[in-house]
This record gives sequence, C-alpha cells and structure tokens, in this order.
Amino acid sequence: MYRPKPVSPRQNKILLILNGILVPTTLALGGVSLYYKQWVSVIAMILVLLSAILNTYNCWKRLKEKS
Repeated sequence: MYRPKPVSPRQNKILLILNGILVPTTLALGGVSLYYKQWVSVIAMILVLLSAILNTYNCWKRLKEKS
C-alpha cells in the first residue's frame, strides 16, 4: 500500500501562506463574477474557496500537532 511522505513544517507554513493569499483572491474574483452574473465562475470560485479553506485548516492542524 502506498503511503505518502509526511509534509515538513516548512512546507506546511508555505502552504498556509499560499492558501491565505488564495482565500481573499477567490472571494474578490467570486464577488466580481457575481456582480457580472457569470454563474459558472461563481460556482467555480466557491469550489476553490472551499478547497482552500479545507487545505488551510489541515495545514494549521498539522503545524499544531508538531509543536
């Protein structure tokens, strides 16, 4: 069975920063798409936002477990 290598704390910090940038950017693009009534883009931004929030939570949780 395949077991992935554990992610280092440095990689977790970088992922946390990137997801912190991705969340407000996604909110802004989703808001603009909502303003122009581009519903496909709005749905795509919601999916990206949910994925980024889940990834941020997992990175934060892994960093807390290490310390």
